[in-house]
Amino acid sequence: MPEPYRSLLVHDGDMTSRLESFHGGSVILNVIERRSSRDVLFREVLLQLAQTCRPVEYAAIEIELSCLSSDARAEVLVGRKPLGGILNEEKIPYSSRPQGFFSLCAGERLSRLLDCAPEAIVYGRKNRLFVGSDKVLATIVEILPP
Repeated sequence: MPEPYRSLLVHDGDMTSRLESFHGGSVILNVIERRSSRDVLFREVLLQLAQTCRPVEYAAIEIELSCLSSDARAEVLVGRKPLGGILNEEKIPYSSRPQGFFSLCAGERLSRLLDCAPEAIVYGRKNRLFVGSDKVLATIVEILPP
């Protein structure tokens, strides 16, 4: 995987702080779609630079709400901040364990969302966030624009 994608994706931290550091500014959450059932929230999101609204990540994420404190759960349900930012603000201990990495052709839908050409190659990862040693908090597919 070429740089800067390797540095942005191959790590065991959260993407929110990694993207903010790389781009030199805060990111905001744009929820594209959201579904929930009982204690599970699924959402498709774009992380965008706060100053320009330029997309810096597309993600599909399934969040196990029962793993969160009531304050963090309320923040996640409001949908204004990225999950990584909420976990860091609330000082919730978690671990990130990437499951795999990939590249693909953006195609029509991703090219619209990430503001790139449909034939552009994009890079991503499948990741899991854990609380404790074995409780899955979130399963995420994260894709970066070219």
